[in-house]
Parts: sequence; structure tokens; C-alpha cells
Amino acid sequence: GPVAALDPCYKCIALHLYEGFITILPIHKSYTTTTSSNPRASASASSNASSNVWEFLGPPFHSRIEERDVYSMTFLIPKPGNEDKIMPQVALLHQDSRGNQHVIAHSVDLMEKSLVMHGLVSPVSSSSSVNMSKVVAPLVQHRLKKSRVDGSSGLIIPVPPMGWGKENSKMPSASTSTSTMMDENSSPTGGMVILGQKQITYHDTALNLTKILPIANFITTSFVHVHPLPLDKSGSNQQQDQDVVRYLLGDEDGKMHILAVVRNMEGNVTGLHLDTLGVTNISSSLVYLEKGLVFVGSHTADSQLIQILDEAVPVGNGTGDGSDSLGALVDGKNVTYINVLEEYTNLGPIVDFDLVPTCHNSLGLSNNHSNVNSNRQVMAVTASGTEKDGTIRLVRNGIGMTEHAAVELGGIKGMWNVRKSFWDVDDSYLIQSYVGETRILGVVSDDEDEVIEDVDDDEESEGGGATLAEVNITGIDAATSTLFVGNVCVDDCGDSSLMVQITQRQIRLISADASKCLVTWEPEKNGLITVASANDAGQIVVALRGGDLVYLQIVNENEQCNFQRSSHCNLGKEISCIDLNPFESRMSIPNSESEAAPMDMDIDKSETTSVKSIVKSKIVAVGLWDDSSVHLLSLNNSTNSLESVLHIDMASEDSKNNEMTENSARQMMARSLCLVTLDASNVSMNRQREQTENGRGGDKLDMLMIGLGDGSLMSFVVKENKFEGGEGDTSKWSVGSRKEVNIGTRALNLVPFDNRAADKGTCVLATGDRPTVVYLSGGGSGSTKNARLCYSNIHISTNVDDDEEDVSSSTTLNDPLVVNIASPFHSSLLFDTPYTSATGKEGYYSLCISDDSMLRLGMIDDIQKLHVTSHKLGMPPRRVTYDESSRLVCVGCIEGGATYNGDTSNRGDINMGNCVKFFDATSFEEIDCFHLGPYEMIMSMISTKMKVTGEVSKSSEEKGDQDSRQPFLIIGTAYGMPGENEPSRGRIIVLKCTSGNDKSALSRKVQRVAEVQVKGGVFSICPFYDGSILATINSKTRMCKLVGDSGLIDLKIIGAGHHGHIMSLFVRSMSDENEGLPDSAKRDQLAIIGDMVRSISVVKYYPEYETLEEIARDFNQNWVTAVEMLTSDIYLGAENFHNIFALRRNPNSPSEEVRCRLDTVGLYNLGEMINKFMRGSLVMANNSCAASMNNNPIETISNDSMDDQNKGESHRLSLGIGSQTLYATVDGSIGSVIGLDARTASFFLALQRSMNRVIVPVGKLKHDAFRSYRGQRKHQSCRGFVDGDLIESFCELDLGLMEAIVADMNKDGRWAKPLTSNKAKRGTVRNETRKDLTVGDVIAMVEDMSMAH
Repeated sequence: GPVAALDPCYKCIALHLYEGFITILPIHKSYTTTTSSNPRASASASSNASSNVWEFLGPPFHSRIEERDVYSMTFLIPKPGNEDKIMPQVALLHQDSRGNQHVIAHSVDLMEKSLVMHGLVSPVSSSSSVNMSKVVAPLVQHRLKKSRVDGSSGLIIPVPPMGWGKENSKMPSASTSTSTMMDENSSPTGGMVILGQKQITYHDTALNLTKILPIANFITTSFVHVHPLPLDKSGSNQQQDQDVVRYLLGDEDGKMHILAVVRNMEGNVTGLHLDTLGVTNISSSLVYLEKGLVFVGSHTADSQLIQILDEAVPVGNGTGDGSDSLGALVDGKNVTYINVLEEYTNLGPIVDFDLVPTCHNSLGLSNNHSNVNSNRQVMAVTASGTEKDGTIRLVRNGIGMTEHAAVELGGIKGMWNVRKSFWDVDDSYLIQSYVGETRILGVVSDDEDEVIEDVDDDEESEGGGATLAEVNITGIDAATSTLFVGNVCVDDCGDSSLMVQITQRQIRLISADASKCLVTWEPEKNGLITVASANDAGQIVVALRGGDLVYLQIVNENEQCNFQRSSHCNLGKEISCIDLNPFESRMSIPNSESEAAPMDMDIDKSETTSVKSIVKSKIVAVGLWDDSSVHLLSLNNSTNSLESVLHIDMASEDSKNNEMTENSARQMMARSLCLVTLDASNVSMNRQREQTENGRGGDKLDMLMIGLGDGSLMSFVVKENKFEGGEGDTSKWSVGSRKEVNIGTRALNLVPFDNRAADKGTCVLATGDRPTVVYLSGGGSGSTKNARLCYSNIHISTNVDDDEEDVSSSTTLNDPLVVNIASPFHSSLLFDTPYTSATGKEGYYSLCISDDSMLRLGMIDDIQKLHVTSHKLGMPPRRVTYDESSRLVCVGCIEGGATYNGDTSNRGDINMGNCVKFFDATSFEEIDCFHLGPYEMIMSMISTKMKVTGEVSKSSEEKGDQDSRQPFLIIGTAYGMPGENEPSRGRIIVLKCTSGNDKSALSRKVQRVAEVQVKGGVFSICPFYDGSILATINSKTRMCKLVGDSGLIDLKIIGAGHHGHIMSLFVRSMSDENEGLPDSAKRDQLAIIGDMVRSISVVKYYPEYETLEEIARDFNQNWVTAVEMLTSDIYLGAENFHNIFALRRNPNSPSEEVRCRLDTVGLYNLGEMINKFMRGSLVMANNSCAASMNNNPIETISNDSMDDQNKGESHRLSLGIGSQTLYATVDGSIGSVIGLDARTASFFLALQRSMNRVIVPVGKLKHDAFRSYRGQRKHQSCRGFVDGDLIESFCELDLGLMEAIVADMNKDGRWAKPLTSNKAKRGTVRNETRKDLTVGDVIAMVEDMSMAH
């Protein structure tokens, strides 16, 4: 492969890209960078910039070399003072035609732009008069050369000479002369270390010095130079008699060694020493930081940050190096010098992956794999890593919540967090409402003398010296259900322990310090309170039966707190929900000490870390039964009547025009309201104090969120425009930026909570069967111009201590998380250490969530797109699949205990013992293991349902079973015998999981049902029509069916199959999707075959003849690495030059030639090699793009920007999304290919063209050239694909660039396509007058697309 090297004096860069050539890139040391305030300036702004691309690097030149197979290349390090006197020396480790390896060095002549070969005499050294100022090549006898080194050498390391690296080491001495430099008794460089498989060699040709260190059999994959020992006060090392150069070496088994090159004070090497430190992940590169800290970069496992210890510690004693199973490491003892401090996730290389639903198929969904995954939240399970670092990774889309405590408590109807004192930071009580009663859980420290009534032992937290147990608060009415409870702060009142409780009969004001109820308020005429809400400022709004709404305030009259009825109104309908939360209700940092206690409260500042600012609400949001609208009522009126300031109709335009059914109207009713101020990003103290005229400050956005009964969530931006009237100040309220998403199927309950530890400020939790966190992203710099709402599902995991053996989680790995009631709960006493975010912020920001039977306390992780969970295998995985019926994750891997025939040092003949391991998808415990024969390798594996024909099927029909298909695991193998270029035999094995006698999960066993021997390797298997399978066996494609006879099941090969390929690597069909359709019997039974060389072919099965026949093929030469059927006529493929191509079949063409040819409709350079395509998505179908996924436009989504900064009328644009396909690459990337309709594709293609024209790309590399198709013999422009990464970066640009891009789109005009009316007949076109796009239109489209994957 390509090899690169950098001159240590920074004169040039050497590249070995083609056999027999070296490319040299000179470096201009005089180059100075030009600073720019905007690195992503537009093309027009940088039009006056220099177009010279060689400002930093000089023009490259190429030189021919005799060395063909170059394994390693580096530059030798010159002695101090010789940097500007001799030419750079590039050393090569190469292999000749006989298999012998050699090391040789050539000189780089930057003046003549050529290489001075090793055997050539330097022109300067041969002349009588030496030019003192010219750079010359070393003498011939000083040039490095070593023949016949260790035959398995892979790396060469230049050794720095004495004095290299000091501050004045690179300053040439004035007395240095060419004659001194060419002294025959001195060496111009420090020599070279050659890392072999059996020995390490040091060589210096000038001194004729060679040192050899025999080593154990290992191959070095990476190395790094360790900084020299610190100098003492005299400026030299403490050891005066020798100098040591140290290197860290990483080998193919993950072991880390330290190599010491010892030399005397004259600079001559006297010996080599090698010691083993421990085991890390297999390293691809090493970076030594300082003080023993080393970064271990890995392409095949997680990268690590490790600490090299001074003293050895036992393996597994908190070191976390994962070396427990590797035996003795140092001096025959199982110890290590390595401590793993942190790991950085790397999914690569992903060999295979499958989709696993996070909830089981218990809702009557289709059993087809694709249909099941399209209706449920799924996660990807990947087979990642190599050798000992092989792992299974679970990749989830959403937010992780770590469960710290759980207890069985069912029937909770409401839940609130309450503090002992209003100014406390930590919550003290968790109050729960049940039918007919109210319970209180309190945080009680171990040293308190309070009497505690324990509910359950499981309620104890895992953390720091406190218990969450049932307590009593005098004054709380525990004999009735509670509608609301919370802390309040009353002006001019010295009691900071006030809390208000609202029940159906009365409102109670309670003092925790006085341990009594101070005052109560009851509705007139024994009215019942149905809904209630209150806030910190003592404002209370309650709804009574009959649609009455009453507004009360807690006031201080004559040093006594009392309820004051301020105003009321009747809305004519029953009230469903109320929210009284004020905008900007809390400020984490006060402006001054005077603002610390805005209501003249006495605060113990020693016990608080942040001070809350009390803000009164100006409006109340009210939702009604039997009405699809929400009312905003003003609380600032001087009259006794609550006046409506805004009426929000939630029904869409289509719903208004068409009569809604009773059920649909009921679902459009508001079930929960939330007035909240969201933070666009983490802002400074000064930004938090900024207030704009419309009530928004800095990066904050005032919003109204509405949870509906059908699981939909609506959101609006709320604005307040103040006007000065004759009698006082008045405000006009308005809403905009309407957005609607569907995040579940149950009614939503909206709960705001702080998540400052994750740097997201205030977020909103929407409960339901798919609990979702809503937060604001983007913005920044004190503005919300680019802010957008983001939605992330919550996945729960259990925090289990490694030392605890008997710990069972209340929530399993793949069980769906359902949340009925939730409440934030912050306590520093319940956790050992606070949660620390990526930016170093700490906090105890946790949530209490409740479902039908459990109450859980947990912490929200960092809000990010994906979460990865790893399960180490200790061996390399090859295939992975998920079996839905048995809930098993099946992993085919190479046995870690592979044996070697004869000498263990000879790794040629390996007797590989492969196996298939079965893990429980819930606990990931190993259930069973199926071993294969010697030399038998796993090539393919699927889980599918097959139909058993014969006697078994007849008995099923007699019993009335309409579908006699049974779930099986199908494994395809090949025998990799030594000396065979391709496998000559293999097996197709059918396995089935059965339950044991006790019916427990761990008693499941895997049994072999049937198998068939084949003549070749089974490279791929896919489910096919009528309960059969297709298998590619070398160059053939065969159909197999299960046949039952006399109670036995056998696997039979049906028909003659298809022949004619070179090597059939992949086969795919759409039988799962098509067989569930009404017209499935009339559809052609098609499949595609991916050949190693001949690209993709389409075959058709004729049941009457039991024959597979090729009906179309791609005549281009593509070395495919993955294929997939998007539809019956559109196919997707990837090839080994990191390109993606799309093919289309034309079955309705009158020409036979056209019908037999697959046309290329898309070309795209991904830059990574894809190992697998799979239909599906990690995002559930019923989100913001649910309607478009069903080919129905989202007419309810308005494309106004969140900031409403763009003037002009917005367009009602919608996405048209078709197929969704996931892919996994060798580099560890998981991506998505989404099919777009013509209108959506035209829009995003226009956006892509405009971004390319306006934005100056990094390195001036044009996007079209970067994404163009580059094969072995052809180079074509990208077409048929839109770069999603580029499109989604639009929201990260500044406003100036956004406006320039949108203006270019409007000027181009190709973003708009004629719209076909849904009501018009097919073929008719609705002509509409197109108006210019706004920035908000484009942002909304990009946001909707980003939510679709």
C-alpha cells in the first residue's frame, strides 16, 4: 500500500504510491499562513486570494528506484550541525524477487529535483574545490545499507544521534566544515533499527556497527519514540556513562514492549534490551504524551489512553487492560505495567451487522424481518474487531439513561420533586399520587435520627451515604390524591419551607419548618378541582367542573400567608390540562448580591451553589376537552376576568376542510401543556442576563409544547410584543414556527427538567411508550438564528457494580422503556460522584420515571446521536444475526484457541476451530456454542422462517395452520484446506433453538435439524419465496427447501440452479416484503447476485420448471463488496474502490436488449469500503417523517425558522422518502442511503450545487471531484446521489453564508418541480406560482431530513 515519510528537518515529504517510483514534495519553510476571521468564507469573498495550490508545498517530482516491494520508508536523522549540510536521507525496507529483505538509503537532491542513488558518487565530494554553502550527499561509504535482514521485517526506525532534540541541537556550528562532516571515522546519522519477527537489528554502515537482539516470535505493528529522561541541573542525564534511547513497540497480539537502545557517551550503540509492559488493544499507531501517558490508536478496536506504571500490578487489579486471559506477561508473573485510563469507541472494522428490535414482537406485527423493524425501534448489532479484540457492539439511536435504583411501585398517577427549603439545590422529597392516597419518599442520610418507615429494601440507592425511604410531612394530606405539589416563595415572608398541595377538594399551604398546614382554600359550593398548576412565585390556577378556571395568588397579609382569588373565567368546556410555568423562571447566576434574594429572603449561601430567580408568569396555557385548540390567558389584567390573548388551533388545513371523525377529533385534544424556555447551547453569564424586547435572552427560546392523545407532539415559538397604551403597558402574544412530530402511540405527558451536566440546559421529557427528550440545538453566540428542535429516544441501562455478583436489573437490555409519569430529582446524597459532562461540568441531574409497575431513578447521559455498548468476545467475529423467535444473538467467530500444525513459530498451516456462539439478547449471557469441523470457516449466516414440505406440512394443514413456516438459523460454511485457491466443499447447516424442561431462558439449547454437503463454499444465503432459501456456492446459485419425511427433516437442493458466474459472493431478494402484499402471487420471484468481477445480475425463478434464469445484468466490471435490492427494479451495489453505484432494470421496455441490461443511474464515491447493505433504519418510522415514509406529505409541518428572522412567505415543503438502507464499512462507519422522490431530490441537489458554488472547500478540493466515481480504469462524475453530510452542514453555517446559498438557489430555480395534486387525476399537473425560498424553508427541510436517519 501507500507509504509516506516526513523529513525530521522538515525539508520534504516522501511518498511511495506506485511500484518503482518515489514522489518527493518539497516543503517551503518560509511559508506563512494567512489568518482569516471566517475560515469558511464564501467564494466571492476569497476571489482575490492566490490560486497557487503549492504555497506550502513545492511542485512534486518523481524519481525512479530499483526497489520494487517497499514495506517501510523513513528519513534518517542527521547529527546536530549537519541538517543544512547534507541532503535528506530516505531509507527503504524492501524485498527482492527471491524473498530476501534489505535496507538501503538514497539522498534527496532538492536543488536538482532528483534522487542520488546509493551507489552514485556525489558530485561535490568528487570535486577538488568544495562549495561550503551547497548541500551535498554523504560519502558512499557512509550511506546506510544492510543486506539480508530478518526475512519477516516490517518496520524500520531511525535512531536520533547524540544531542538531537535539545534546543540548540539544530543550530549549525560556525566551525562546522564539509571536511569535518565527511570524516571517515564519523557517521552522518544516528543509524537504523530494523524490527523483525524473530530479531531486532541495529545497524550503522558508517561505523560498520551491527547489534542483534533475538526476540520471541511477534510482528510489530506500531512504535513511538519515548521522550528522553529529564535533565539534571548540569544539563545532562543523571547517568554519565551511557545514553539510552527508548521506543514503545506494539505487536499484533496487543502486547506493548519497551525497546532500549543503549550507547556510550561517544554515540556508539553497545546493546539492545526489550521488556514487555502489558497488553492493550491491538495498536495501529502510538503517541507518547508525557509522564508515562500514551495514546494507543487502533483501527481494529477502541483507541485507548494508558498510563505506564512505575511498579507492576497484578493483572485485573483495577488496571482494566483486559489481559486476564493472556497468562504470564512479565518475568513469568501475571502482572502488568499498564493502566487503561480511557477508551475511545471505534466500531471498525465492521465485518457484519444485523438489526435487533428493542421491543419484542408482542403486538401482532408482521413476522417479516423488514416489516418488524419498520414498526419498532431497533438497534444495530455489529461484528467488530479482529483477533483478541473481537467484540459485539450494540448501536442505539437516542439518549442513554443509567438506572441507579428501582423498586416495584405500581399505580402512580402523579409525581413531583420538593425541596426542604426553597433555596436548596438538592431535592429532599419525591411525592407520589395514587388513587385515593399520597405517598412521600424522602432522602434520609445515615446519621439522621428520623424515624423511617421502609417501603422496600430495594429502594436504597447505590451511592453516597443516603437512603430513599418513605417519610411523613406534617401538613400534607396523605389520605387523598394529589393534583399538584411544589415549593413556593412568598414575597416578604421569612419562611422558605413553604409548599403548596392541591387536591380535588382544597388547596393547602404547608410549612415544613412549622410542621403544619398554614391555610387552605376550597372551591365554592363544594366544587371539585379537576386540573391544577402552580409555580415558584405562588401563582395557582385550578380548573373546576363545568369549565370554570380560577386564578389565585399566595400573598403575605399582616405577616400571614393567605390565598387571594385574583380572577376567573368560564371557557364553556371541560378543561383537560393547564400549565403555569413562567418563561425564564430560573437564573443560574444572579447579576449581583441584591438579586440573590429577589424577595428579601434570608438565604444561607454556604449551603447553596446557585441562586434561583423568581419570575411571575404572565400567561397561562389551557387545553380543553372536545376541542382541538389551546388558549393563552393573560394573568396581568386588572379585572376579575381572565381574558384570552391568543387562540391556537391545532387542526391542520386539511382537517378543517374535511369532517373529522369522533376518534380523530378526540386524538387532537391536548393532554399535556408545557410553557418552557429552552437553551440553544451553553452560554456565559453575561449572555444569560441579556433580555430582548420579546422576552428572549441570548441563546434562549420561549416555547409552547402540546402533547396530544395519539402520541403527537406540537411545538410553537411564543413571542411577546409590548405596546404602551394609555392606561399602562399591554402585550400582544403570538406564536410561530409550528412543528409537529409523532413520537409514540400513547398520550404524552410533558415534563421540563435541567440537564446542565450534559451542557443542554433545560430539556423536555415527553413520556409514553417511546419516551423522548426534546432539546434545542444550534444557535450560539447569543442568538437563536440557527436553533432547531431535536428529538432523541431514551434507552435505559443498569449501573451494576463489578464487585457485586448477586445483582439483578429491573430492566433488561432489549425490553422497551415505557414511561407514564416522570419528575426531575436532584440529590448529591444519593450518588457517590456527580455526573461529569464532556466539558468537565458536574451535576446530580437525574430523573425519576414510573411505568405500570416500576419506579426508577437514573441519570441522563450526554445527549448525542448514537450510543454504543460493547461485549468482548476474545476472538474475531465473522458473522452475526439476530433470531427473533428465540431472542438470541448468533455470532459466528474464529475460535481463539486455534492450533498450529507442528512448530508454533510457523503460522502457515492453521487448524482453525470455528464456532457459532449464541447469546441471550437480554442479558448477553452465552447460551450455547455450536462447533464446526477442522478447517471449516463460517461464510454466511441468516435467521429466517422456512416452510417444511411433505408430511409435516400436511399435518399442519389438517390442524388448520395457515402458515406452516418455522424459524430456523441457516449457516453456510466452506472448508479452507491448505493449498486450495478456492474452497472445494462446504455445508449448509440448519439449526433450531429449543427450550429446556424448566422453560427458563438459560436452559435453551441449539439443535442441528438438517444439513447438506455442497461442492464449494457457501458464500451467501438469503430467504426466498414460498419458505425456501437461495445459496451461492462458488460460481453457482442453488435453491434449497426443507422436506419432512417420517418425522425427520432434510434439506434438499431443488432444481438445476444458475451457473455462469466467476465467484458468486452475494445474493439478495425481496421475498420478505413482497410475500405480505395482496398481489404477491402475481409478482415475479426475483433475486440479485453479486459476482466478484461481473458486478450484479438479476435472476428469476420459474416454479413450474424449478429453474433460475438470468434475465438482466450489469455489463460493467465491478468488484462488488456488497449488494442490496431497494425495489424489484432498483439495486444498490458497492465495490472495492470505495464507490457506490445504483442500477435500474427496465422490464417494460419493448426492446429485448434494454430489458436484459441494467442501467447505471447513480455513481458516488464514499471513500470507505462497504461490507454490507441492509434494508432498515435506526430511526422509527413514526417520527417527523412518518407521513413521508408512507408517501404522504407532512402538511402539518411549517418550515418557519425557530427565530423567525427571515422575512417573506414560507413554503409548505415536505419530504418524499422511499427506501431506507443501512450500510457498514471497514473503517467502522454506519451510514444510511435514503431514497428520495423527484421533488425532494431536485431540492437537495439544488442546495448541494449552491453550497458548492458559494462555500470555499477545505484545501480548495472541489466537492464534485471529491465525490466523483473513481475506478480502476474509469473516472466519472457523481450522479444520482446527494451528499447528506454536506447538506446537513447547512445548519452549521453563519447567516451570511446561508442567505448567499439560498439566493443562489432562487437564482438557479431548479429546486422547484411541478407538483402533482393528490386530488387531481393521474397524469395531470397542478401549476403553481413559485415564490422565492427563505433561509427558514431550507433549514426546515434539512432538519426534517436529519430526523429521517
